Amino acid sequence: MSFNNIFNKLGISSFKGRLRFWFLCFMALMVLLAAIPFVLLEKQQKREDANVSIEKMIDLQQVVIDYWLKERISDVKSISELPTVKALDLEKMKEAFEAFDKNHSEFGSILYLNEDGITEIDTLSPTGIDLSDREYFKEAKKGNSFITGVLIGRQTHSPIIIFSNPIYDSNGNFKGLIAGQVPLLTITDVMAQFQDEASETYLIDRSGMLITESRQGEVGEYIESTIYKEALAENPITNFYHAQNGERVLGDYRWVHNNQWLIIGEITESKIFEPFYRMALMFSLVILLAVLIGYTLMVWVSNQAEAPIRKVLEGTRKIGERKFHYRLDKNEKDAIEFQELFDNFNHMNEIIEGYIITLEESEEKFRTIVNYSSDMITIHNSAGKYLYVSPAAKEILQYKDEDIIGYDSYHFIHPDDLKMIEANHDALLKDGYVVSTYRIRKKDGEYIWFESSIKSIQGKTPEETQLIVISRNITERKTVEQKLQEANKVLQELSTKDGLTGIWNRRTFDERLELEWNRALRNSSSLSLVMLDIDYFKKFNDTYGHQGGDDCLIEVASMIELTANETGGMAFRYGGEEFSVILPATNLAEAELLAESIRRAVENLKISYAGSLISECVTISLGVNTMIPTKEQTPEQLILEADKSLYQAKQDGRNCVRSNVSLNSKPN
Repeated sequence: MSFNNIFNKLGISSFKGRLRFWFLCFMALMVLLAAIPFVLLEKQQKREDANVSIEKMIDLQQVVIDYWLKERISDVKSISELPTVKALDLEKMKEAFEAFDKNHSEFGSILYLNEDGITEIDTLSPTGIDLSDREYFKEAKKGNSFITGVLIGRQTHSPIIIFSNPIYDSNGNFKGLIAGQVPLLTITDVMAQFQDEASETYLIDRSGMLITESRQGEVGEYIESTIYKEALAENPITNFYHAQNGERVLGDYRWVHNNQWLIIGEITESKIFEPFYRMALMFSLVILLAVLIGYTLMVWVSNQAEAPIRKVLEGTRKIGERKFHYRLDKNEKDAIEFQELFDNFNHMNEIIEGYIITLEESEEKFRTIVNYSSDMITIHNSAGKYLYVSPAAKEILQYKDEDIIGYDSYHFIHPDDLKMIEANHDALLKDGYVVSTYRIRKKDGEYIWFESSIKSIQGKTPEETQLIVISRNITERKTVEQKLQEANKVLQELSTKDGLTGIWNRRTFDERLELEWNRALRNSSSLSLVMLDIDYFKKFNDTYGHQGGDDCLIEVASMIELTANETGGMAFRYGGEEFSVILPATNLAEAELLAESIRRAVENLKISYAGSLISECVTISLGVNTMIPTKEQTPEQLILEADKSLYQAKQDGRNCVRSNVSLNSKPN
């Protein structure tokens, strides 16, 4: 069937009618060709983006939960390592527990269970409760730290988790455990920062009980949603489903905490496809507007198409008006030259129209990216002055256009970061790209951390060069990094210092002695060691009690360290009431003088000791040994010889210094 027959059947006989027919067919075809890939590809892309977003949320939550659990069990372990705990000084333990409970709000209470499983200390509840049947007590007897599942507290009747760690005395005997009760609300507080109106992550245990608050219910409620059932069966989630609260969502899950807890991440279907529907509506409006405009113009143009010359004149006028969608219609009655002219005219307009559409689409895409990006996008001239700021920039920094446009960006940067920024600016102008991390001032005067990727766009002249800057607020990341550094510093100090006296501990002594031994071996220099302990300290402890003994150790240790430091030595608590001093590059005579200075300094403390057999105050005995290390010897020989000298000092009546020089040593 020819087109003429179609026109005849439809009753389209005029040029204007045929033009309208072809226009409508063309628009219908264009809408169809444009809509099919938009609907199929864009909608699938939104779903894939949602899957990636959910996975990232779950990854982040898993890191947060693992870190939170490690921190809490670490807190409990730190309590169990306290000297007062190992000494089972219940009064001091209770004071330490209450102080820890006060400074760690995430813990509801701290308990001490003796070796029989009976609570002797509880910062929240009465003591004397038999908890020997609890799993964490059984694990403690095996020597294991333990984290329970979700329990219901006897006093609070609220969901809790218990973190426990066993206690052993110096002989390795089991003496009970330390347990910390943590309300589940602390996990809810941690996870709450990652929730919004349409997406969320939440925790449930294997029984289906909610561990954190969410839109699916309160903590302690049970859910029977599709994703929970699929997670129990270890089946992947590939389709939309209805959540516990009835919302249609897309979600994923991950088992954590030894497969006892389930992280569920969900995003509502409306949230996923909201941008798609918004774009579809905009697309439909644009198409409708284009159809209406095109149809109106088509009718108007067809009414003006009276002759070839008039068509050409009208066409040129339309070009002058920037109406590049206008086309000339050929007619077989027109001369060949006019037909060729019409063809060339139409071809020229097609090229121009395609170029304009491409420019408009590129501009619209750029505008959409800038307006909806959470990153701050700014444009500067080559000197750094603001030429443009995106909506996200105004939201983050709280400036209006008049507060920032035209101002030098250096005006807003923290003074301590200016030199680094200036150096990066020079590198940017040279290499064309740089990444900078710095602090920038908000309108309220607060400084926040930015990470900026800066690209230099060269112009025809240096003055026309522009800088495109994409910045991200990394203040929260910087805060976390700073807290981790502070925590590592504290942990490092705790591992090297003695918990009671505050001087270097036995572990540091071993490391330092090895270091100084190797140095003396390389330099063929003398190395001296002083070993000393408090005379009749056990009897002193029995007379004045553990607290009196601890006070005595602290005071004596402080004086030993002070005296040793004056001569370049290092003092250590070797164990119990025994101390040591390492003296690098020190001969026997110098070491003896220092040892005698320490003896007199401790004696001059005048610490009363009514039960001493040799003095009315606390005294010490000291043994000194000096060696020039050789490859055939070990640091243990230096310790052994110093111990022998200490033993000789005790045999000679105590409160004295005895020494010897190993055979290989040469007097300095």
